[in-house]
Amino acid sequence: MKFRICIVFMFVFLLIQCSKKNVTNPDVATVEDLIIKNNEISGWQWSGSGWTAKSESELMAHIDGAAPLYIKYGFVEAAEQSYQGSIQGTTATVILEIFDQGNTSNAEKVFDEVVPTLSAAESWQTSNFQEAKIERLPLAQTIVGWKKNYYIKLTIDLNLSEALEVLKTFANNVGSKIQ
Repeated sequence: MKFRICIVFMFVFLLIQCSKKNVTNPDVATVEDLIIKNNEISGWQWSGSGWTAKSESELMAHIDGAAPLYIKYGFVEAAEQSYQGSIQGTTATVILEIFDQGNTSNAEKVFDEVVPTLSAAESWQTSNFQEAKIERLPLAQTIVGWKKNYYIKLTIDLNLSEALEVLKTFANNVGSKIQ
């Protein structure tokens, strides 16, 4: 009888450990929880299947050249999803990347290393990020930011002010999911 109780206890323990929530801090969402759902933002649909990486080797397979930065600062997991929509009659693509860096210090360190590589990045104040910057290039715009243990990067392939507003909507949506 004791053996059966131990087996049941072990089974329940394993189920809890394998759940989607972060086991080191069950109140923290996984990167998959933060991905904008298909059509969650009206008019923006998934473009492709995206990817997730739960190990350093998986991360290297997806973003080989950039992976060492995230690994250096405590990479836990990452996800990317592309979205397609229309802005003023022009098709646009948003790419959302989310990196769980394990803790706030690591997420901030990734942000602090990325910001100097941006061209004339401007600060963006929003309650949904602890810190964020906007980079406007001739053909694209990017928002990078961090909140808690997450580093987030969003890019849109248009440099219209309306495109920046779409990017901010995506960023605020993701940031609001991080509690």
